[in-house]
Amino acid sequence: MAGYDKKEIRNIAFTYVGTVIGAGFATGKEIVEFFSINGGYGTIGIIISTFLFSVLGTKIMLIANEHKLKSAQAFNVMLFGNIGGNIINGLLFFVLLGVTSVMLSGAGAIFHNHLNFNPLIGSIIFIALTFIILLKGTEGLFNLNNTVVPIMILFVVTVFLNANFDKLFSSKIDIGTIFPTAYQLNSNVFTNPITYVCLNMALAQAVLVPIGAECTNKSSLKIGGIVGGILLGIILLISHFSISTINHFKDFEIPMAEVIKQIHPFFYFLFLFVILAEIFTTLVGNIYGMTKQLTGTEQTNQPLIILLILFVCFFISIIGYGPLLTFLYPLIGWITFIVMLTLLRPSRKS
Repeated sequence: MAGYDKKEIRNIAFTYVGTVIGAGFATGKEIVEFFSINGGYGTIGIIISTFLFSVLGTKIMLIANEHKLKSAQAFNVMLFGNIGGNIINGLLFFVLLGVTSVMLSGAGAIFHNHLNFNPLIGSIIFIALTFIILLKGTEGLFNLNNTVVPIMILFVVTVFLNANFDKLFSSKIDIGTIFPTAYQLNSNVFTNPITYVCLNMALAQAVLVPIGAECTNKSSLKIGGIVGGILLGIILLISHFSISTINHFKDFEIPMAEVIKQIHPFFYFLFLFVILAEIFTTLVGNIYGMTKQLTGTEQTNQPLIILLILFVCFFISIIGYGPLLTFLYPLIGWITFIVMLTLLRPSRKS
């Protein structure tokens, strides 16, 4: 495909990955609940998810580019009209605000439990760093993800190679982690990836829409969206294989930590920073998306809006990590069907 820009492709792909990946992804908990719980059949689910991430993410950005939509708000209004679009926008903005607060609360909890910081200090550090990054706008978002995402991918691959070194160089390869064995095929194998992608795309559109509108090259958007979806699938697959090496992985709150404990204590120390980095990329992406939704093309008031959103998220995060998860994630589930319609309904020509 001629006419694409390699730098734009990298920016789009890495920012897509950085926005989707968060605390649940990094710890392996989401991967277990949506994929590994089905054993070898989880591999099928990941392949479906990879396809959906590639297609839906690319479609969102192309629609935004074609109609010059500056925010997820404009995107949903175009698809569903003023009334339907604004209802969806209100729900998604509230959920995005809450999930961002969960990320902030989770960062504070990690600082407190593992690094012996006061949790409020940890959250304030993240708030300050987020504000500094977003003062540079889209460029700051791209620079952050271009730095963090390759490091995160390298870490995941390194953990996988260390956890499976003997198997990879042995003539006795356990194909049970790749192909179905003792687990029975059920509807969850096919519904879980759809639900998983919808949950993530409902929030990721806040970032993907303004990126799509600002991109100057449609070929770059297409390739970047596909590459981003494939990278997400590869990370999911590698993490799934690593987690599958642990006995009773369903019983652990942080399955990836159990994988890493079997390698070397130093890897566990790095793992904490990888989680924090992945939380940070999602946090920055969410704040960026909400700022775009509230300000549109207006540049003057963006620093003030960023500070206001961060203050609100900080206030909500004080409620605590567990209660927020319990309340918010079922709420996201209720609007998943609407999100799917938003993504799959053909765009109307203006």
